[in-house]
Amino acid sequence: MRDAWGLCSDCPELPSSEPLIISEKSSATMMAGGLSETKPATPEVQQLVNQVKLQFESQAGMNCAVFTAIVYKTQVVAGTMYFIKVQVSDDKYVHLKVFQSLPHENLGPSLVSFQTGKTKDDPLTYF
Repeated sequence: MRDAWGLCSDCPELPSSEPLIISEKSSATMMAGGLSETKPATPEVQQLVNQVKLQFESQAGMNCAVFTAIVYKTQVVAGTMYFIKVQVSDDKYVHLKVFQSLPHENLGPSLVSFQTGKTKDDPLTYF
């Protein structure tokens, strides 16, 4: 017998008195809208960093001889938000939040926000 939603209320393989458990542990590394795991920077991520360098230097009021992407995380939105750890000197780092729109919009990356005063060991977190 099926109920109003088309579910079988008296199927022997799923008694209605027991809850349905899909998984007790999730092996997913990212959920929609959540941050991915930290990954080593790729040439594509370095290219994004290169494209927002002037925006960063202008907004932060600094000139960076070194501007090297180290690690990154992503967040899927209406495009992709990148959280990127960037080395700006021997022992100084910044965290960049860079938005890359969807390809059909044909827009370059934009610097959304940044954090200065970071170290090599500071974790990338949402900001």
